Amino acid sequence: MMNKGETMNFDEYFLMDEQAVSAYIKYKTTLFETDDLTVTEIGDGNLNYVFRVSDGERSVIVKHSGHTARISDEFVLSTDRTIREGHLIQAHSRYVPDLVPDIILIDPVMKCVIMEDLKDYTILRTALQDGQLFPFLGEELGRYLAETLIRTSDFIMPAKEKKALQKEMINPELCEITEDLVYTEPFYNNFNRNELSEDLAAVVDRIVYQDSALKAAVAQAKLKFLNKAESLIHGDLHSGSIFINKSGLKVIDPEFGFFGPAGYDLGNIIAHLFFAHTHASSSGRVEQALWIERTLDEVLRTFRSQALSILQRETIDVALRDASIIAGFINEIEKDAYIVAGLEIIRRIVWIAKVSDITSLEDDRTRAETQLLRFAVFLIKYPEQVRAYSSLFTLLDSSKESVA
Repeated sequence: MMNKGETMNFDEYFLMDEQAVSAYIKYKTTLFETDDLTVTEIGDGNLNYVFRVSDGERSVIVKHSGHTARISDEFVLSTDRTIREGHLIQAHSRYVPDLVPDIILIDPVMKCVIMEDLKDYTILRTALQDGQLFPFLGEELGRYLAETLIRTSDFIMPAKEKKALQKEMINPELCEITEDLVYTEPFYNNFNRNELSEDLAAVVDRIVYQDSALKAAVAQAKLKFLNKAESLIHGDLHSGSIFINKSGLKVIDPEFGFFGPAGYDLGNIIAHLFFAHTHASSSGRVEQALWIERTLDEVLRTFRSQALSILQRETIDVALRDASIIAGFINEIEKDAYIVAGLEIIRRIVWIAKVSDITSLEDDRTRAETQLLRFAVFLIKYPEQVRAYSSLFTLLDSSKESVA
């Protein structure tokens, strides 16, 4: 492949390996003064190829798309997904430049993006499982959500600008994956991909598969996902797509992003903080579990206060400046987020894309999964009742058999 790339000057797409990426970097950029580069494929995701290119001192990341997902050749995808991801990061960087990686080059021919290497950061999920605490996490996540979701909404972004960006960010293949794997398969197991232990299978059958009211609520949520183009969302905002260190965080991998319901990103954050809390509690880390509870409160509080501030000061459409319209918009985002949190919890427990926060549990796993499933069902079916509880963790504690 390297020879093909060299003779064609990378003016026609092909799937690159490490050798080709080395030649590509030398041909396309002046990032490195030496030709002695080390290229390592470090991707651990399901979709794309991720290469680290280094001269021993400086390094960058090259993210590259193939015609199929890495997880399975069944998923045939447009190679433009990496290009769209790069443009989405650039769009969000207008509002939170410190919370996303720097984009160095977007190449629509070779279907790759060169970006900042976050080698000094750790994946948030890994850090939390190691017992680490980050005092700024809640406020920074709340700020990221408020800035990206509110400023790309019709309240703030001019209509023509939003529609042009919406056209650029249309993402049918990856949206279809979400539509199937979040909103359908966990509740119907129509392709027999749900993976359950014998102990959990009976629980899922009773409180998920046989609950017609739950399925109706999920169907309503799916219609919102299909039709509600509120904000430019990340689309897969979990603790594996956040890099963190003691000085800050970076949000990565928005390959599932598009203009969708604003509550989707907030709901994913809620769900994965509950997974982290479950892991901390089951590991006997009481202090960390309490900190995660405070962190979630800070996410919700910061999102609401900063969203309200942006909307009150900067709403461009005089017809949308009414205080009740603004409050209703924020309330609807939060309501949708509770539903999405429930959906994300169920699909990560029932379907094959599980999270190590839960799979690494031993004696407590089935008990923890059962409690989380009951909690998730309540969130989906009764999101309006969530505010009756002092916190979401109070609701988790009250998730008894009768809830489902």
